Amino acid sequence: MEKWFSLWSAGQEKTAEDMAAIRNAGFDGVEIWAEHLTAEKDMELAKEAGLKIGLHLPFHDLNLASPFQEVEDLIFKVNEQWFKKLKTYGGGHAVIHGGMAWASEGHAEAKKLVIDRLTRTRKMAEELGSTLLFENQIPDKLNYTHIFPSTVDEWLEILEETGTAACLDTGHLAVLGAPLEETISRLGKLLASVHYSDNDAKGDLHQLPGDGKTGINTESLLNVLQKHHYDGPIVFEINPYTYSLEDIIRHPSAQFSY
Repeated sequence: MEKWFSLWSAGQEKTAEDMAAIRNAGFDGVEIWAEHLTAEKDMELAKEAGLKIGLHLPFHDLNLASPFQEVEDLIFKVNEQWFKKLKTYGGGHAVIHGGMAWASEGHAEAKKLVIDRLTRTRKMAEELGSTLLFENQIPDKLNYTHIFPSTVDEWLEILEETGTAACLDTGHLAVLGAPLEETISRLGKLLASVHYSDNDAKGDLHQLPGDGKTGINTESLLNVLQKHHYDGPIVFEINPYTYSLEDIIRHPSAQFSY
């Protein structure tokens, strides 16, 4: 297993000193957020610091479940650009969100679009040297719309139909109320990355482990992952509005190595 750091957690502006601090704290890689205006510069800084590079693809206004052809065209245009940049900087994986139906009544039609677009995006990523990871999400509890995926069952179904690997977000799973070890067991070899944070099991607060109520501490998470032969990255994805970079990399939950 490897210890990674989400650059969302470092805020909009990152420096060479920040990257060095992350590397010196024992982190193996960083997951760069394409939403940040500095994303390409961050790739350069990460490479110079000797950190492995992953990418969180942009998701604002790029809804995989959109009924509009114009949005579909933009999704593929933007993601292709990012896959090419990721390849240039020697990156390995890219995480994607599944989008949402305009209304829950349109779930079935929107699901077909998600499966088609995710399959095509996965193939594009592979052609450009990246592995695409599909992340679990938090459903709309009022059921006004349908967020993909809204259950572990739906997540597994879409993963299998599209041939896409999985990024497990422990905070999202806690809010969903699904059991961690059972989910990891069901994912099996599909699991390629873990986003790690804590919360109150009601909202996606992105707290440091131990500050919330999920009970998923680092030791228990590592034990479960090791039991199921997982050897990929554990990405600390922590709220930058609540914690500083130093808070995160020096926290006891981040003091492990494999």
